[in-house]
Amino acid sequence: MKSALAILLTLFAVVAAPASAQKEKAAVAGPILVGQSAGLTGGQAQYSADVKQGIEAFFNAVNTGGGINGRQIKLISEDDKGKKENVVANTKKLVETDGVTALIGYTSGAGVEATLGYIDGTGVPMLSPATGNMGIRASFHKSLFHTRAGYDDEMKKMVSHLALTGVKRFAIAYLDDVGPANPQAMHDALTANKLKAVVAVPLNRNATDFNAQVITLLEAKPEVVLFISNGTPVVKIIEGMRANGYGGQFATSSFSGLKVIDDLKALSTGLIMSQVLPPTSRTHLKLIKDYQQHLQAFAPGAKPNSTSLEGYIAARVLVEAMQRSGSSLGAGRLIAALENIRQLDLGGYEVKFSPTNHDGSRRVDTGVVGRDGSLRF
Repeated sequence: MKSALAILLTLFAVVAAPASAQKEKAAVAGPILVGQSAGLTGGQAQYSADVKQGIEAFFNAVNTGGGINGRQIKLISEDDKGKKENVVANTKKLVETDGVTALIGYTSGAGVEATLGYIDGTGVPMLSPATGNMGIRASFHKSLFHTRAGYDDEMKKMVSHLALTGVKRFAIAYLDDVGPANPQAMHDALTANKLKAVVAVPLNRNATDFNAQVITLLEAKPEVVLFISNGTPVVKIIEGMRANGYGGQFATSSFSGLKVIDDLKALSTGLIMSQVLPPTSRTHLKLIKDYQQHLQAFAPGAKPNSTSLEGYIAARVLVEAMQRSGSSLGAGRLIAALENIRQLDLGGYEVKFSPTNHDGSRRVDTGVVGRDGSLRF
């Protein structure tokens, strides 16, 4: 015959077991947390907002369709104001306090560069920093995955195109808070065409006054000024040089964002821009059709652009890896799933990884802004 204590323990187990099971089920059914550090205020505010919107547009579509194994996806975005020290602090919070499953859509290449040592130690995958920054591509990082081409590919394409037209005097302008890899990519592209920069000008991404840089560039008498920068410095320097009678060309990497066309207005005519994604006007592509549909469902009236498309593609690739991971979304399982994406066709844009190559795409197109403000390829 059972003792009174044994009976009580048995009753407790019967009552506690369902409660414990319910708690475990609730934990499993909780949202999948994904973290982002972006310059939501400061010189990259619009660019960062667009990246965030693209990510959330696809997450919203997934959640509306029932989520991943019944779990919703939630993006936690932290504002780093475009300052790399904030990116490091935000990343630690996202990983250690929020417990995110993955990181996505960072907008500061310098910030990612400063964070890589920490990320390597955590093993949490970071997908698709919205930058072609070469400092984060110079070495292989197990946790870092790219879904767009790097600035080296962009610079090679633009410099080769311009060199074929007979341009010889190139000035280069680049952000001053990144390592040497970005300007080196510009110098390498020139060297490949047997050319040298007539002047190299560093830029502060959060500054508003670029008069000193304008004077330096004008004195060098370049035929073209080549940028790797966020939008504000590009706009201010073009305005300043044109106001002083400069009649040469300007060419910028995709990082400037298409908003520079609106900001420059008539001065944008003739601006050469490299793009690493299909134009959002190509609605015959399934990717673009899906993107526009999901964007309007999430933010009615939002204007499609390449920056939010970049965030959208990042979200699609991450969700693909999550679905391949099954019920387990541990860091190691998710990284293995990403590395197993050997050829993913999103409908006009392909991404492919392997255990030794995390550069998912090398696609680059070069366009010129027409008088009507459209970017023509």
